Amino acid sequence: MPERSQWSWTGLNTGLWAAVLATFWMLWFIIAYAIWISGLPAWPGLDARAAWFDPAGYLFWIVPRFLFAITLPVLMAAVYLYLPADRRAPALVALMFATLGGAVLGTAYFVSGTLVCGALQSGTSTGLEWVMLGSPNSILGSLEGAGHLFAGLSTLFAGLAWRVPGRWRRVTRWLLVINGLSGIAAVTLGLVGYLGATMIPLGIWGGSFPPAAILLAWRFKQDLRVAPTISRVMRT
Repeated sequence: MPERSQWSWTGLNTGLWAAVLATFWMLWFIIAYAIWISGLPAWPGLDARAAWFDPAGYLFWIVPRFLFAITLPVLMAAVYLYLPADRRAPALVALMFATLGGAVLGTAYFVSGTLVCGALQSGTSTGLEWVMLGSPNSILGSLEGAGHLFAGLSTLFAGLAWRVPGRWRRVTRWLLVINGLSGIAAVTLGLVGYLGATMIPLGIWGGSFPPAAILLAWRFKQDLRVAPTISRVMRT
């Protein structure tokens, strides 16, 4: 097994906390979005949606999605630094797609949580149909789809790169691959018009990421115990 290039406490600790936070953001989003969507009627038009708008419930699921978007690239950077040199090419691709996805999703959810939410709270709805998530003509809806596609490609390539010793290596690897494929499938089905069918891959996507991230966090935690020793050995 080729030697890892990053055994530092900083790198491992960054990966640990990025994995823990990404898990927390994802679980928060799943719960908050389920509550939000369960009471959401079919798109009735912008004025009716504005009259129905609940800013607290809206922000309750927008905030964790934004935080997840900016945490995922940090996690993939830690994965890239952790892996040995012969696995770093697909890990670098994963980091690239995570950065693209984080930038696109972060922008979409930041605009949704600031401009859209603020305008609706003030009673202004003119022009918001183009930037309001849920609207059939929303530009941010298209950006959200692109961001999910990039995020799916990121976890897919991270799974392909994840070849490290350990009992849970294969489980982590396949959870990441499944997460990536399900995210890509959800976006693809949406693009071809099967919006109802996207619920199945989206459910798999949401259900596969937390255990994958928890296993990544556990791996970083395990190696944190030996990182100082390994670093001293490599310097001698």
